[in-house]
Amino acid sequence: MKRDDFVFYSATKLAMLIRNGKLTSEQVTRALIQRIQLHDVEINAVVNKNVEQLLNEAQRADKEKKRGIELGLLHGVPITLKESYAVKGMRTTSGYKPWKEYTTNFDATIVSRLKDAGAIIVGKTNVPPLLMDLQTDNEIYGRTNNPWDVSRTPGGSSGGGAAAVASGFSYLDIGSDIGGSLRVPAHYCGVYSLKPTEHSVPAFGHLPMDDQTKQPEYTTSRHLASYGPIARSIDDLIISFSIIAGCDNRDVKVPPLLEQNEITMNFKKIKIAWMDQFPDIPVAKEIREHIHRFVEKLESLGIQTVKIDEFPVDKSKVWETWGKIIDAELNSGKPSIIRGLEHVMTKGVQRDYPSTSKLVPLTFKNYMKVLTQREKLITSFDTFMDEYEMFILPVSATTAFPHNQKDKLIGYQPIYKNPIYVDDTPMNYWQATTAYTNLFNVLTNPVVTIPIGLSDENMPIGVQCVGCRWADYTLLHTLKHIVSELNTEFSHVSF
Repeated sequence: MKRDDFVFYSATKLAMLIRNGKLTSEQVTRALIQRIQLHDVEINAVVNKNVEQLLNEAQRADKEKKRGIELGLLHGVPITLKESYAVKGMRTTSGYKPWKEYTTNFDATIVSRLKDAGAIIVGKTNVPPLLMDLQTDNEIYGRTNNPWDVSRTPGGSSGGGAAAVASGFSYLDIGSDIGGSLRVPAHYCGVYSLKPTEHSVPAFGHLPMDDQTKQPEYTTSRHLASYGPIARSIDDLIISFSIIAGCDNRDVKVPPLLEQNEITMNFKKIKIAWMDQFPDIPVAKEIREHIHRFVEKLESLGIQTVKIDEFPVDKSKVWETWGKIIDAELNSGKPSIIRGLEHVMTKGVQRDYPSTSKLVPLTFKNYMKVLTQREKLITSFDTFMDEYEMFILPVSATTAFPHNQKDKLIGYQPIYKNPIYVDDTPMNYWQATTAYTNLFNVLTNPVVTIPIGLSDENMPIGVQCVGCRWADYTLLHTLKHIVSELNTEFSHVSF
């Protein structure tokens, strides 16, 4: 087996080969280090490396195997983590310049579980400041480029992770998603991702404070965020989710991990709803054509598909709910007068783009009202999903676009005036990137993003596959059977 033959294997396949003695963790790790050294200068995906300890950890993994120690599901497999996760002894800046020297002295729950499963940490992957953008660039580590075309973005905020997996720098990355941050990079970089049902994976150790001695009196960010894997196969999503999901003794919102049940697949009993675009949010023609071809393939398996013309719940209310919850929970520390002025100055923008809505005045009553509206929207969408095993729709309006320069940064929030072009139609930056994704952060559903083809410019095209709430495993195993039957393969960059 040549050195590079295994660079683009799935994490699942690699773990099996290490377990069977066909490969060693040290052999794989050395190949990854060399590949990162050769190519990551151009991509800039793995920005916080663990090289000094990495080979020692790989050698220890090989010794443990020889001694017959019981092996975890990812024993000896090199992985990366989004820069915003606490890893003991490593910097955790979250791309935010004031935190550039912050080093955590503990592991996030997700990190400790992956280590217990035998994974070894190659390093951390790049993010935008405080994860608040759909491109990946910051003043500490610089800009991450798309491995398919370095003049384009890999997306954000988990852009470094998607670029690393697509480039063969990592076998698995764990990211996070509050408005599309797992799904958009997976779509732009041609890899798989899982945004789990909200609260199924513990948040402890993600975006830790820069000073543990000055914790706030209360935790503000309580809704919309999910934590999940970016990978090269559905099997990798299944295995990694089984490792990281389920309650711990720190994040009390997370229930016990649901058990996996083997699914007997009868395609003729599967019913899938799908859309190729919203009437008022255009999607590039190539993306729509690939979705149509994908649906035709599903129908060839005997799956019943139903095209719907409009999103099944009031999407403007969903977008408005997303904006108001984000505003209330992330901006609650701003003085009331500043919040009021911002609200007045942006009323027109809020009207045109509901996801920019602000919760003004920020009172307990208004906060409870928006959470109650969210519950009603969830119930309505659950009713729609009762009839379907899956709902398929685009990830974003375009494939990966050329790096878009921000006009300014207000605090940590980027302001973009340059539009994103959907074919020949100019479109607002945030609508083009997140209009199809942040809906499911409000509705809480699990979403798997899978690659379904390449554009004429050789850029990846993905699709969102939405499942019923808490049915993450059902969604994953159904897609595993579908992808296997269609014999679709992970396509990777050629360098």
